[in-house]
Amino acid sequence: MKTSTVGDHTKRNLAEYNGEDKVISSYEADLSFKQSDEPFFKVKSGMPTLDRYLEGGFEGGELYAVSGPTKNGKTLFCQSLTVNMDRQAQPSLWFSFEVPARQFLARFPKLPLIYMPMKLKAHALPWLEERIYESFHKYHTRIFFVDHLHYLLDIARLRNPSLEIGFVIRTLKRICVEGGFVGFVLCHTTKGRGGPDLSYESIRDSSFVSQEADSVLMIRRTPDEGKDRAALRMEFHRRTGIIEEGLFLIKEADGMLGECVSDDRRPPTRERADFK
Repeated sequence: MKTSTVGDHTKRNLAEYNGEDKVISSYEADLSFKQSDEPFFKVKSGMPTLDRYLEGGFEGGELYAVSGPTKNGKTLFCQSLTVNMDRQAQPSLWFSFEVPARQFLARFPKLPLIYMPMKLKAHALPWLEERIYESFHKYHTRIFFVDHLHYLLDIARLRNPSLEIGFVIRTLKRICVEGGFVGFVLCHTTKGRGGPDLSYESIRDSSFVSQEADSVLMIRRTPDEGKDRAALRMEFHRRTGIIEEGLFLIKEADGMLGECVSDDRRPPTRERADFK
């Protein structure tokens, strides 16, 4: 029984195929990367322990999910990354659906260079992708933040939010890979999923977030350690192989979060009380 959908004539022509999606060897691919005029994109977090986990920094093509309980520092952490990246002459593109632009910018004691759409459109992935590429071609931005995931889909009209979230995350990942971008998407946790059970499995509505993202970063305030303290844990990282490694954060004089390096303690893990 003939099962191939490719005709014999087409098969013969494919031997001479030379399109942009032609099949090439690993040697040719490696050589093309080395000869490319496009520099490999990498940017540091500005937090030494996190950069060590990242083996030098965030790389183009990667998508990061940032999650944690409400009011525990997700946005502040991403704003702190934005400041640190701007210091490396790498400005970010922000989609701040959560708060008005005026309030968002007012949270920076000293405003870094950030790019933002003048008007936001919720539930519009094609529009989001266009703005990412618009910002890249106009301002050479390679980093984008989406705050937060659920503004990219209309939950009220969905029969299966989990599947739709999976589609959104895969789309964001594709954008990162095709454009060489570093993307961050902020995600809420399921109500009540805190304490020692807080993990990537706590992300609201979908396991597809952790399945499709390159890494999940969980943040949680640690009031027992001080009102300005928090713990950050990298649940996993596909490129580096890191699993459940963390660091402590502290709000610094400029209002942003920085790594707390004065404490001689082990990093926060899921089993330890530091992340309760």
